Amino acid sequence: MRVLYITNNFPYPLTSGYLRHYFLVRELARRHEVTLFSLVGPGFREAHAAALRPFTRAVVTFRAPPAPRHAKALRRALAPAWPPPHVRALRAHLEAIAQQELPDVVVSGKAAFPALGPLLRRGVPLVADLCDATSARLRRTARHAPRLHRPWLRLEGALMARTERALMQAADHAIFISCRDREDVLGPAAEEAEKTTIVPNGVDLAYWKRSTRHLGRHTLIFTGAMNYRPNADAALHLIREILPAVEERVPEVRLLIVGKDPPPALQRAGRRHNVTVTGFVEDMRPYLEQATVFAAPLRFGAGMQNKLLEAMAMEVPVVASPLAADGLRTEEGERPPIHVPANTAAFVEALVRALEAHSASRAPDREARRFVQAHFVWEASGEKLDRVLHLVRRRPRRPPAARLAAPHDTSPEV
Repeated sequence: MRVLYITNNFPYPLTSGYLRHYFLVRELARRHEVTLFSLVGPGFREAHAAALRPFTRAVVTFRAPPAPRHAKALRRALAPAWPPPHVRALRAHLEAIAQQELPDVVVSGKAAFPALGPLLRRGVPLVADLCDATSARLRRTARHAPRLHRPWLRLEGALMARTERALMQAADHAIFISCRDREDVLGPAAEEAEKTTIVPNGVDLAYWKRSTRHLGRHTLIFTGAMNYRPNADAALHLIREILPAVEERVPEVRLLIVGKDPPPALQRAGRRHNVTVTGFVEDMRPYLEQATVFAAPLRFGAGMQNKLLEAMAMEVPVVASPLAADGLRTEEGERPPIHVPANTAAFVEALVRALEAHSASRAPDREARRFVQAHFVWEASGEKLDRVLHLVRRRPRRPPAARLAAPHDTSPEV
């Protein structure tokens, strides 16, 4: 079938949460004709599009205008009612498409939602990729943010919850990255769950594979994009509160913080004698192979932590907060084979025990890789999404009024 796949940012390079779309497009392209439309930010380069062209009929981008950092949150919050210029450009493009050859199905997320009216009115089935529960992440972030930032984060979270509900109403089917995120949006027993599917992120197991037979010694690691607030907070929490307590009992311990764009506060905190803050690296695998334990004390956030999947695929033992670990809970209720301490004191204790045990044995965690292989590979996620596409294609078309009742749709009639 003809699939129009719309992303909220460009799914390449594979260094951000948008890597999900690169792999799902790749998997869909094995069975369908895929056209990619993407809203893109200032980091997009035309060369990035070359990575998607082998899997797509066409790649079309809509570039966001420059905006000061403090204005980006405002733009996101107001987007459902007042779409920014690049979303309006996408909507105009979809209006033209609606007069020509319609796609058989459209897959889209939250940021592009205000542009979809022309297709929804023509009865094109919509698979909404809500991915993670952004509204829940914003609410959790507010609890740990400076006091002056909390009201704005709560407001942004409330507006995002409204967008999530409207998108669910308009969608023929919705996919989520994890059970936890579906529950955050719908509640644990919501009736709407019957038109949802969990399509988790996966791991390229051929790439994320050890080249050494032994773990490193006395080395903690935490990875991720450090310009993402939950990651930066977790890294600072590790350096300031967890590492000193671990060091009292394991004096040889060292900590690697690996990931792009560490903020100034994290760079300053990383000047301790036993801490290395790398910034961007071309290849994360050599750093994971130095590690004894992967430490992920995330205190807020949403979605699925790819960093945990990558560490587990690399057979590195993991100690993670309940929030980080819960994103890896499967639909069958199976939980990952990792340590999940309940608080900071227990986290320190778990790290000390893991460092002592694994620095002595240096045996990689084979069970962790087996868990990833059983539940989180892109081929399986692609097959799940493919089944969803066929499901919505077979359903009777819903009347436009049932899909466009929400106030997001401000596009003119076509």
